[in-house]
Amino acid sequence: MKKTRIVAVAGAALTVIVATGWTAYSYLTPDRSFFEAMTLHDPDDDQEVATAARDVFRATVERRTGTRTIQDVPSDLYEVRVIRAYKGNLTGIVTITQTTGGPALRPGHAYVIPTVPWNNPEHEHAVLAEALPRPADDPDAPASTVTGKARGTIDQHWTWAATHPSPGLNSYP
Repeated sequence: MKKTRIVAVAGAALTVIVATGWTAYSYLTPDRSFFEAMTLHDPDDDQEVATAARDVFRATVERRTGTRTIQDVPSDLYEVRVIRAYKGNLTGIVTITQTTGGPALRPGHAYVIPTVPWNNPEHEHAVLAEALPRPADDPDAPASTVTGKARGTIDQHWTWAATHPSPGLNSYP
């Protein structure tokens, strides 16, 4: 009987100590804040990027308009002027969001930008997860890619990528 009581008291004491330690650890440790995107496309494969994006276009950055947090992810906001749509039908000035921490877009420079739309009243578009905008100041310059699958000029390459869906990858609805 005495041994049972000692074991029970020791178990209860251990439980209290562990619970107190965990509570202190949880309270004193700062919240972890990180963003990890699960992509079903290879962000280095332009054909897969074009397939996964709703819109792919070449645009000139007008200006950076600020930052905001979208679902706990800090994002930079830019106004861009669409020069040419490779996929989709965007025209004029479009507001895009890009996760903070990536290379900043420079006003006055052109980029090929793959996006998906935000379902919000401002009709903003988000840069496709992990697919960084590609520099495109000269659309007649030879295209270059990480994968080595470039096809002609920047315009020719993205026209091809946008019109040839990647096999086995679902296109944005």
